[in-house]
Amino acid sequence: MRQGAAEPIAALNRVRIEETGEPLVDIRDACPSVDVREDCCPYLRRTVAEMVNRAQASLGPGLRLRVTTALRTLAKQRAHWDTYFAQLRERHPEWPLSALRRATNRYFAPYDQKAPPGHCTGGAVDVQLLGESGEPLDMVSPLEHWAAAYTWTDRISPEARTNRMLMVNAMLGAGFSNCREEFWHYSYGDSAWAVRCGLAACPYGLVEPPPCVESRFADAAASGISQIGPTVWAVTPATSEAGQPALLVGIFWSEGREVHLHVLGGRAQAYEISADRETWRGVDHEPRGADAALRMVPEQERVYLRMAPALPPEARKVHGAQAQK
Repeated sequence: MRQGAAEPIAALNRVRIEETGEPLVDIRDACPSVDVREDCCPYLRRTVAEMVNRAQASLGPGLRLRVTTALRTLAKQRAHWDTYFAQLRERHPEWPLSALRRATNRYFAPYDQKAPPGHCTGGAVDVQLLGESGEPLDMVSPLEHWAAAYTWTDRISPEARTNRMLMVNAMLGAGFSNCREEFWHYSYGDSAWAVRCGLAACPYGLVEPPPCVESRFADAAASGISQIGPTVWAVTPATSEAGQPALLVGIFWSEGREVHLHVLGGRAQAYEISADRETWRGVDHEPRGADAALRMVPEQERVYLRMAPALPPEARKVHGAQAQK
C-alpha cells in the first residue's frame, strides 16, 4: 500500500468492480466490543467488520473504537455532497464550477461517477478512538475539524499526534487503507482502496442497506419485532409503567418503499409518525381483528412510529368540544 497516496476521481473510475456479493452484517452484533453511534447506519461487508474487530483487539486496555459512519445510502451521500457544494458556492461565488467540484470532492465522494462512493459500498468506515472515560481522545488540537483532517499533518500537538497514531496504526494494521485527507476514514475493497493499493480491480460495488423495523435506540418501546416478509413486520407493543400499551419503533432504510406493520393488539390505538421525534403527525391504520395494520411509504431514510400519547382529561374535553363545532 502506498501510504498517503492520492486518489483522483479519474483513477477511481478506472478501477474495475468485480462485485463478490459478500453480505452486509450488522456491526452492532458482529463487532460487540466496538461502540456504534446511534444515528449510524450499522452495516459493513462481513470482511470489513472482521477487520474492525482486529483493529479493536490490537488496542491497549481502556481504548475503544467508535464507528461514526459505516454504510451510507446513495441518497444520503447525495445530500452531503450537494449541501457542502452549496456552502462552498455561497462562500466563494467567484469560483468556477470545476473548482467548486474539486473542493467538494476532496471531502465528499461524488455520487455521479462510475466509481461509487466508498461509504455506499459497505467497504468504508469512519472511526473515533475513545479513552477510559468513554469520551473521544483528542486528535486535532490546536486545530479544528477540516483544518485537522489531513492524516499526516504536523500541525497538531504531540498528545493529539500520539492519540491519532494509536488509531491510525490499529486500522492500518488490521488491513485497512486510509484516505489521507481524513484521518478518520478507512476502507477495504472499494475503488479508493484499490487506487491507494495500486490495484486494477476491487470486490465491492454499490449496495443498499436492508429495510428494517427496530427498537435499538434510546427511549424505544416494543416487546417484540419479527419480520414476516420482505417489507412486512409484526410488532408487539411494550407495557408502560401505568400498564398501558406503549410503542416507539424506527422504520429505517425504507425511503420511497412501501412498508407494512401489523401491531399486535393495537386496533384501539392511534398512531403518529415523525422524522425527528419532535414533530409528529397522525397516520391511518386499518383494523385487523384485534390488531392494527399500517401501510407507509417513508419519505426519509429514518422515520419513527409511535402510539399517540393519550390526551389528559382536560384536553380531551376541549378536543371533544372542538370536534362538535
